Amino acid sequence: MPEKIFHNHLPDDVKVAFELFSLSGIVKDHDRTQNMSGASLLRKMAKLHYGSKIDVRLLKNEKPKAFLNGREISVSFSHTQKALSAVISEKYNVGCDIESVERSVSPGLIDRIKAGKEPDELYSEVEPIRIWTIKESALKMIGTGLRKSMNSIRVEQDDEELFTVDFFDGNRAKICSFKYQEHWITVCYQKL
Repeated sequence: MPEKIFHNHLPDDVKVAFELFSLSGIVKDHDRTQNMSGASLLRKMAKLHYGSKIDVRLLKNEKPKAFLNGREISVSFSHTQKALSAVISEKYNVGCDIESVERSVSPGLIDRIKAGKEPDELYSEVEPIRIWTIKESALKMIGTGLRKSMNSIRVEQDDEELFTVDFFDGNRAKICSFKYQEHWITVCYQKL
């Protein structure tokens, strides 16, 4: 059963879960296996939170689509080698990312993801892998994923675990980023 995660910076309707993940034996299509595990976690969450089944549709290079009682809801999931996290909401557009706190990001990559007019303090005070999860969760929320450059969005830190993101089209969203079981879990959300 997935672990429910509650956080004071997340609206009540934004449901987050975490599950340890392991692949046993040799898997030919690692990405497909992890995507199927993400869809499975979303189904478990729907049963847990809504007492209902959801229809999850995984589309190549697209944000997953999910339908609860015939009505589309927003979902997202992410995985590492050891863990899986997912988010589901009826009232918010959501995106999530998860990375191990041990993962490193090269300084050259950080230079490439930094948007103009982003505060220098963000990059000196926040761990680089965490900045990566913040930006990726935002791009997942809007459905582009890494097909859109991370430097196309601007992030500001509101407090230790809350951020605001400005998108290239003038829209804004909130991002909650926190440490959980040696992972950074980051959720971007915007009212539908």
